[in-house]
Amino acid sequence: MSFPQLSANDRENILRNNWWGHDGRWYLFVSKEFGFEKANEMNMAINKAVGKLEMKNYMDVSKIDEEYIKRDLVQNLKLNLELCAQDVFTIMDFYDEDNHFILKISRCAAHFGTQKADYMRNYKCACFKRIEGWFDAIGVNATVLIQKSLVNDDKFCEIIIRPDTEKFKETLRKC
Repeated sequence: MSFPQLSANDRENILRNNWWGHDGRWYLFVSKEFGFEKANEMNMAINKAVGKLEMKNYMDVSKIDEEYIKRDLVQNLKLNLELCAQDVFTIMDFYDEDNHFILKISRCAAHFGTQKADYMRNYKCACFKRIEGWFDAIGVNATVLIQKSLVNDDKFCEIIIRPDTEKFKETLRKC
């Protein structure tokens, strides 16, 4: 029996879908065993840690450092979003506005999964913690807030990212 040859894109999609399938099942099992409050708490902490790991891996593989990312933060965050979220999120928009960034998402695997498993009303979205982890990895303090959420029946997610402006500007001056 011969196995089909998979393209790099197909392998990447399989791995990403396997990861998200694992993530959703992990959350569901933890919530059944320990309750939704504990599952949400653990999911927040894990997402922040995974976000930091994602950004560090992005920097290692692309051979760029924190200063390079800070100089063109929006572009590098977009590239990391594509890498980590392709086929999982549909990104409507991502832009900077008056010392903060706005990310809009119209489709989300976690939203779909929570609807399918019928625990959406108990789920607290943790994607903002992932973004906090990205900023931690590059040494920038940031406040990340979910303004709108598909989980709350909004038409899209809107995430506001506010780097600590003075420290961020000081860091940019050093780059």
